[in-house]
Amino acid sequence: MRVVVSLRARSDILGIHSYLAEHSPIAADRMLVRFSQRFDELREFPFLGQDRSELRGSLRGLLMNGYIAFYTVEAERIVIVRVLDSRMDIEREMSK
Repeated sequence: MRVVVSLRARSDILGIHSYLAEHSPIAADRMLVRFSQRFDELREFPFLGQDRSELRGSLRGLLMNGYIAFYTVEAERIVIVRVLDSRMDIEREMSK
């Protein structure tokens, strides 16, 4: 199964990287590696993340170092929909 990162999730990830890079470019790059590792884990275990269907039908959330990758599992692929800081108002952010 392949993992596809939506444009919105790519934007989220770039924003996270930019924010972290202001304080520590090394930490920002490590976070990108961590995201990639967790996305690879989803290939093997697509239902690894917690059910978050209360936000949107068939949505799941995978915790990653204080961030949550929201994704859906489809027949042939996993789609990363958003990547958000877990301290954010998730319901509000997901409704945007």
